[in-house]
Amino acid sequence: MLGNLKEFISVVQDGLSSNNNLRQTLQEVQKVKNIFRDKQKVTNESKVNYGAGSALLEKYQEQWGEIHENADRNAKAAEEVDKLITELYETTKTRLENATELAQNLAHLPSLTVAVAQCVDSLKNVQTLLSDVENELVEFEDIIERSNMEKWKLDHHYQLTLYKEKKMAGLEETRNQLFKENLEKNNVMERQQLAEIQAKRDTSAAAFQSDMAKYLASGNVPAVTTTPPKVTLDQIQLENDDTDLEQFLES
Repeated sequence: MLGNLKEFISVVQDGLSSNNNLRQTLQEVQKVKNIFRDKQKVTNESKVNYGAGSALLEKYQEQWGEIHENADRNAKAAEEVDKLITELYETTKTRLENATELAQNLAHLPSLTVAVAQCVDSLKNVQTLLSDVENELVEFEDIIERSNMEKWKLDHHYQLTLYKEKKMAGLEETRNQLFKENLEKNNVMERQQLAEIQAKRDTSAAAFQSDMAKYLASGNVPAVTTTPPKVTLDQIQLENDDTDLEQFLES
């Protein structure tokens, strides 16, 4: 009987120490309880109550089960609390980093304000420069227009000069041609006049010889009948004066 009790206690201790196979431990305890009940039925005539500690043992067994369930719940709760603590730590760490970064940014705020003010001044200077450049561009466009106008005037003046030179060359050629024609006409007229003068001289010489012969023969001077000379258009000599022609050509 005592051996069975020792076996029961060792089984309960092994179950408590292992804290793993609860169902098997409960089955072993139930077997031991059945053994105690069987022994109690066999020894009803005996005065010794061998099943006196079974109720206490059952109570301890229930308390041990409750303790084990509470331990499981506490383990699960501890895991959840650990997760919450980890999440809270990460959240706190992130917020702390954000706060540190915000503090650093706030520390740079005065220098940032100064930099923004400098940028505004620079933008004003750039705006002024752009206005000056715009005015310079307008003036430059005016200069280009005036330059194009002067170039256009020079081109037209050059074309007019070429046209004038061409016309002057043509007029010079015409004048030279007219001068040559006039010179040829004058030469022809001079030759005609010389021929006529020579003919008159010959006629006068022949008449003089005839008159001399008559005078020598008769001793009287023959009367001379004079007739006005016939003047033709070809015998009129033109003055060789090209002043008016030159003035006309140069105008």
